[in-house]
Amino acid sequence: MLHTYIILLFVSLFSLPAMADAVYTWEDSKGVRHFSDTPPPSSVKSKQLSFSSTPNEIENIPVPSASKKTTTKKTRSKSKETLTPLDISISNLSQEETIRSSRGHIMVLTDLTRKLTVGEKLQLILDGSPYGLPQTSREWKLTNIERGTHIITVVAQKDGKRIASSKILTVHLHRPSKL
Repeated sequence: MLHTYIILLFVSLFSLPAMADAVYTWEDSKGVRHFSDTPPPSSVKSKQLSFSSTPNEIENIPVPSASKKTTTKKTRSKSKETLTPLDISISNLSQEETIRSSRGHIMVLTDLTRKLTVGEKLQLILDGSPYGLPQTSREWKLTNIERGTHIITVVAQKDGKRIASSKILTVHLHRPSKL
């Protein structure tokens, strides 16, 4: 009995494409795109898409004009705006500052002249090497830093290219030596 149900299931699955051999598409008076396997009323202009339709026929279905206008306005407004140059400054540390931390913590806070745009990230550079991954946050908590003199700068990147950087600061970390 179970075999009969399985056979009927396979037969019905393979016969579905034969029953629905066309898809109709049309746009109503409000600009809404409809798709159906039954033809629309004869008063509506429609296009019949068959399962043998090429991808180009399906891709060339017009998109309602309201969405085209919206993206055009957004694109125009972005192209008219000029982006303010980005300046970065480290706000909580000063040149040749001495930091006392028994655990080796250094907090780095930055100020920016504008918000970061999509794709822009900040990278902290400690002693000439990146510290952590590029990020959109403007603060870092450096942990377990060895005592001594350190060079700190923050670089802004977009698509892997440097677009701005802070001044290079030299700071001195005083930390008890390990016994």
